[in-house]
Amino acid sequence: MTTLEYFEKAGFPLNPDHNSGNPIGIGLAVNSSNRGLRSTAKDLLASAPNNLTVLTGSPVQRVVLEGKKAVGVESNGKKYLASKEVILSAGSLDTPKILMHSGIGPKAQLDQHRIPVVQDTPAIGQGLRDHLLLPLIHARPEGSVERAAFYQDPSAMASAFEQWKKDGTGPWTKFACAMPTGWFKLPSLVASAEFQALPVSEQEYLNHPTVPHYEIMTHLPIHYIVPGFPVPSMSYMCILVFLYNAQARGVVTLQSADPAVPLRFDPKFLGTPFDRRVAIEALRDADRVVRDPEGYARDTLATVAGPAGDTDEDYLEYWRNNVVSSWHMTGTAKMGKTEAEDVVVDNRFRVFGFEGLRVADMSVVPVLASGHLQAVAYLTGLTCAEKLIAEYGLA
Repeated sequence: MTTLEYFEKAGFPLNPDHNSGNPIGIGLAVNSSNRGLRSTAKDLLASAPNNLTVLTGSPVQRVVLEGKKAVGVESNGKKYLASKEVILSAGSLDTPKILMHSGIGPKAQLDQHRIPVVQDTPAIGQGLRDHLLLPLIHARPEGSVERAAFYQDPSAMASAFEQWKKDGTGPWTKFACAMPTGWFKLPSLVASAEFQALPVSEQEYLNHPTVPHYEIMTHLPIHYIVPGFPVPSMSYMCILVFLYNAQARGVVTLQSADPAVPLRFDPKFLGTPFDRRVAIEALRDADRVVRDPEGYARDTLATVAGPAGDTDEDYLEYWRNNVVSSWHMTGTAKMGKTEAEDVVVDNRFRVFGFEGLRVADMSVVPVLASGHLQAVAYLTGLTCAEKLIAEYGLA
């Protein structure tokens, strides 16, 4: 029985095309790859213009300001001056860090670290949103998992890599790529008191037929992605459960006046009654597959990672002990209207109160899309580029 058949037998809908406009249902994951080669943002540099210089090993510590005008950035003690503007694209964690070390951020926090305040912007570092996830891992009989022999044989992996370099085919185009993924609704969630306590606008959004409540992804080679993960054998199955539309908002804060010191981020996972209810119901729904004795569970030898039982307390305890970030972080320098108190940039990506300073990364995105965010990140950058092209007549 195939993985999709496991899910169909357990009553989950199938979806042959997640790009149809309706993601609900399980099917093969969409990959940003073609002819065996994954496409990434780095590909944009393949034919880079002559006036582009890329500096590696050069983290930006702060923006160089002349009053309320950004004139450059500082990296490793050296200043790089801008002819027109400074555009930060450091992500939902490092963009607020750079801004705060530049004196732009919540005044109380800057005062705490004796950073001179250029502008009190309370919203910087606030509003962090993310998709949280956890793994369900089960040992399977030796020989039942096709990839096991591949990952256990270094020579097979090396040979496959040579094949891939030659013509873009072979096992490396298959393992870790062909991962069934599904987005699902939870009727039990909608019926819960925690759901009914949400604002009506949020209930209406979550009830929209194409808005999922959680996601399942299967066949993740967790031993390869997380080296040293305690799987007793390569013959295992790993299912990821993602929690969507959490209501809690996290924070990003400084720990030191030294820009080299990592910041502290607290995503507030499971921070509201609704979030905890989604976590419980999502894991209970995933159990419809995992515990099916005539389907998935027929080939399960042992649970490597999973809840101890099937009560609300068992599910919530497993989340609390195993929850991790999916690194889908957004919202720490949010875009919005000038009069709003919880925003940092306007709809042209300009930091309020400053000249020549923009942010173009996921920190400005005011919503957390119900899916994986690669396309959202690309669209954010492209939208900012369109604004700049129009403003500076670059077309």
